[in-house]
Amino acid sequence: MRNPSKKYGLVLLALALLLASLLPVRSSTAEPAFKVSTVFLVRHAEKQTSPPDDPALTAGGKTRAKNLARILSKARIKAILTSQFARTKETARPLAEATGVDPTIVPVDSDQAAKDYVDQIALHPGESVLVVGHTNTIPQIIGLLGGDKIPTIAETEFDNLFIVARYAKDKAKVIQIKY
Repeated sequence: MRNPSKKYGLVLLALALLLASLLPVRSSTAEPAFKVSTVFLVRHAEKQTSPPDDPALTAGGKTRAKNLARILSKARIKAILTSQFARTKETARPLAEATGVDPTIVPVDSDQAAKDYVDQIALHPGESVLVVGHTNTIPQIIGLLGGDKIPTIAETEFDNLFIVARYAKDKAKVIQIKY
């Protein structure tokens, strides 16, 4: 009869080696691990036509904003980013009130607005962030996060919700849904 303790010892050794091979290798020069972030991006909800420079939301837009808050209520949003315009702030308001997260205003007066949004997102590694932007900023932000190029958002579209999982620097997966 063979020695059973020797057999179990070899199995334990093999198991220990297997587990050790699954552990991440750390070196003194290695960069810290990248924390996966989830960024939810929407264009502001439906807006009124006046005043033309900064219109508020329509009744339908306010309903859409409430639906967005309901949809993202369990997403553990840690930051909300909006532009300085009433329509983006009003779109974010129901979620901000539900979560207690104060929105951060990112001005969109320059060609650098999308980069400014991404800089703010970078302050929340490993967290979930909501961005309420505009037809011209949302595609740019997704591109700067490393996501695929997305089609232009039409002026009549208010129901796109982009979910960007940023899993490495300049690399992300993008899902587009309607809400």
